[in-house]
Amino acid sequence: MAYSVEVIREACIGAGSCAVLAAGTIEMDDENIAVVVKQNGDSDEDILAAAQSCPVDAIIVRDETGNQIWPEA
Repeated sequence: MAYSVEVIREACIGAGSCAVLAAGTIEMDDENIAVVVKQNGDSDEDILAAAQSCPVDAIIVRDETGNQIWPEA
């Protein structure tokens, strides 16, 4: 399954755990805000772990059909 990732820029507080757990998908920009640099740059498991590590749920993960996986709706 291929997850898609979206970062809600306005919600990001720059904790950075996401960029550590899914470094191939998410990086921190010059303002210390998470940005998606490559969809599917990491395994689905790592992408989900990265999203779940966000203390403010600023990362949305959807499955290949567009259903939101995280945060739980």
